[in-house]
Amino acid sequence: VAMETVSLEHQIQSVQRHIAFLKKEQMELLHDLHLEILRLQKHCSELTHDLEMKELEARQQDVLDRELEERCRAMEAQLQEKEKDNVEL
Repeated sequence: VAMETVSLEHQIQSVQRHIAFLKKEQMELLHDLHLEILRLQKHCSELTHDLEMKELEARQQDVLDRELEERCRAMEAQLQEKEKDNVEL
């Protein structure tokens, strides 16, 4: 009976060591996963910011393009008027 008790105590200690090891491994894994989540959130925020800036730049470029088109039309109209005046002269 004493040998069985010692053997059971060794088994219990072994199981407890395994449990402690697994708990430690689980904590390290959770910590690493948490860090990875934070890294991915930061990266996502950076990408979102970049996308917003590109969209803003694209909208600004569209406004500039429309303004340039309007100026070109106005200049072409002026040119036609000048050519018409020249023909009359």
